Amino acid sequence: MSPTKKRKVDDECRVFKEEWTYQYFFTAVNGKAACLICNEGISVFKEYNLKRHYNTKHAGYSEGLSTEQKVKKAAEMVKNLIKQQSLFSKTQSIHISATEASFYISYKIEQSKKTFSDGEFVKDCIVDAARILCPEAQNKFENIALSRNTVMRRVQDISKDLSQQLHTACQQGL
Repeated sequence: MSPTKKRKVDDECRVFKEEWTYQYFFTAVNGKAACLICNEGISVFKEYNLKRHYNTKHAGYSEGLSTEQKVKKAAEMVKNLIKQQSLFSKTQSIHISATEASFYISYKIEQSKKTFSDGEFVKDCIVDAARILCPEAQNKFENIALSRNTVMRRVQDISKDLSQQLHTACQQGL
C-alpha cells in the first residue's frame, strides 16, 4: 500500500481574481481574502469559499444593483479599507516617533547628570511650547513617555546596547 500524497494549498498557486471584488465584495489583504462588508477573512482564494460566504451572510446586499453600480460600490469600499489601514499605520508611526524621542531625551538627561524625575519637567516644557507653537501637534508631544521609571529603563536599555556594541567591537578586533 503506497502512502497517499496530501495536497497542500500552497502548491496550488491560487491567486485572487479581480472580478471577485465586485461579484462577492472581497479583496486581497496580506495573502488572504477579506470581505469588504463584514471584514471577515478567508484564507484560501477559492471562488467557492467566497461565493458561499457572500450567499450565506450577505445574500440580499447587492440586489437591484447593476454591474456598474456593483463595481463602483466595491471600489468605494476598497478605498475606505485602504484609508482605514493607513490610519493605523499613521498611529503606529506616531508611537514609534514618541518612543524614539523618549530615548533621546532620556539619553540627554543622563548625559547632563540630571535626576530621572527631570523627564517629567522636560515633558511639561515641551507640551507647553507645542501648545504655543503648533497646537495641532500638541498630542504628539503628550505621547512622549518621560516618567522617572521610564527614563530609568531607557537609560538602562541604552547602557545595555552600548555594552553590547563594545563587546561586539572587541570580539571583531576593531
